[in-house]
Amino acid sequence: MAENVHDVASLIVTTLGDVDTMRLQKLAYYSQAWHLATYGTVLFPDEIEAWTFGPVVPQLYSAHRGAYGVRTWVRGDPRRLDDRSRHLVNWVLETYGQLTGEELSRMTHAEAPWRHARAGLDDSERSNEPIDPTVMKEYFSRLRMSPAEAVSAAVGNARLEGYELSASTAKQLGRIATGESSADDIVREILARYHH
Repeated sequence: MAENVHDVASLIVTTLGDVDTMRLQKLAYYSQAWHLATYGTVLFPDEIEAWTFGPVVPQLYSAHRGAYGVRTWVRGDPRRLDDRSRHLVNWVLETYGQLTGEELSRMTHAEAPWRHARAGLDDSERSNEPIDPTVMKEYFSRLRMSPAEAVSAAVGNARLEGYELSASTAKQLGRIATGESSADDIVREILARYHH
């Protein structure tokens, strides 16, 4: 674990060089999310909030406020990260680092943790609602699952929310998860049953 988010930011900037601040924020967010999903613990203790343009760590924002980009990050020390945390952040940079801040922002808008924190708000409304680490862990853990595990988790989550899915629906979800069928194919099959 990092002492604080600045250690992670320092590693990101040291690795990538010039980084626009929106990209820095989203890479810190994805580092936290994947650390939660992989190791079950936070990478840094600082809160992440669901701002208009996606997840933002206020402690980072206060350090780069007014700057479009940064070249160095002297507030943190990447050496304070243990080997597995450093390895995970480097994996995040390899996976997401080529994307722009705007692309990363759009991705976060499509994902459950940001949407959950902003429930009931329009995308353009201001908010400083925290993003729940438990929701981050659950969402990103599902991305690591096999298709069978993902379907089982989805059926279980539906049950927790009061919905009972039939065996045929679970089978259809499995076909989507394995790539055997697309979601559009399944929707067409369902609609065809209602038209007969």
